[in-house]
Amino acid sequence: MTLLEEETRHSLMIEGNIVSKQELRKIIGEGVASRHSAQEVLAYFEAAVSAYELAFQQYKENDFQLTKPFVRQVHALMFRGVDHFAYEPGAWRNGPIKIAQARVEAPPHHKVEKLIESLVKTANQSAANPIRKAAVFHSIFEQIHPFPDGNGRVGRILLNYILIAHGLPNIAIKGLETEKNEYFSALESSDAYVSEVLRGVKRWTRAQNKPFVGLENLICKNLAISLDTVICTRFVDSGSVLQPLDEVAKHIKMSYQSLRTACSQKKVISMKIGGRLLTHPVLLKKPTT
Repeated sequence: MTLLEEETRHSLMIEGNIVSKQELRKIIGEGVASRHSAQEVLAYFEAAVSAYELAFQQYKENDFQLTKPFVRQVHALMFRGVDHFAYEPGAWRNGPIKIAQARVEAPPHHKVEKLIESLVKTANQSAANPIRKAAVFHSIFEQIHPFPDGNGRVGRILLNYILIAHGLPNIAIKGLETEKNEYFSALESSDAYVSEVLRGVKRWTRAQNKPFVGLENLICKNLAISLDTVICTRFVDSGSVLQPLDEVAKHIKMSYQSLRTACSQKKVISMKIGGRLLTHPVLLKKPTT
């Protein structure tokens, strides 16, 4: 699967919308969806494509910008073709909302627009590295919870928007139970600090200097997977063939288990295809200076 297909599948899985890889490819390939779950797949994919094209353009021009209208546009793109969506796509919420998997309350709805304005301004002015910038933005966005529905999906697209606009690939935060719980725990670990920022106890500019360690680590782990996918895909596109780990282990005179451990720790470039980890001896060579 492509990075974007993988991201789409897992982002929706976090929300409880589970589709197989084959079904997802069919929905995206045909560009038509009738069932509710299929409409959400296609809408997420198309919203992400639109957002990431702009992010990549900003990267090429070295001109990162986030705006309130863009945040609303991502939400509007995600839900305008979803028949069962009960709210106005792109509109801020107009009442209280409960944040799933969180122990804190979202701020009152009349503060949403001003808080989003402060959030995008802080992100635009931040000199933090893109991983921290994305982690801080995502944590605060999810606690503001500006829309009546779809905040998690929009928030994950905006997280990737920040990464891509700074020259990094998008990531897929996994929707499998263990990884999903890790994601929720990462958000929860910063809840108290974020709540103080939103209540004005701590300054917005200080948030960029506060390590959101849990989410930063999760982003880094998934970035390693995305970067491996990019490298392996280009390696295959150049005409080379990835090999099973046991074949590579014999070739480089290394035990299979040691190589597998190195792959799982992201010390070796590898890619999972059809449930198998693949790599190539060339990808294990250290770069020459």
